[in-house]
Amino acid sequence: MNYPMFDYTPTDTEELCDQCLALAWTITELTNPQVRDTLLWVLLERIQMLSACFASEEELLEV
Repeated sequence: MNYPMFDYTPTDTEELCDQCLALAWTITELTNPQVRDTLLWVLLERIQMLSACFASEEELLEV
């Protein structure tokens, strides 16, 4: 059987915002510094993805 670990479907901006909010809340509640650091990297990645989405939308509006 095939149980994929990763979902490669594109993420829309609303879902990215939800993920950022969930990660930010979780990071504030954690006490383990290693887990916090790991989730901070994931949050940074999601924020960069969100920024790229908005940048591409702005480019579309300029055309």
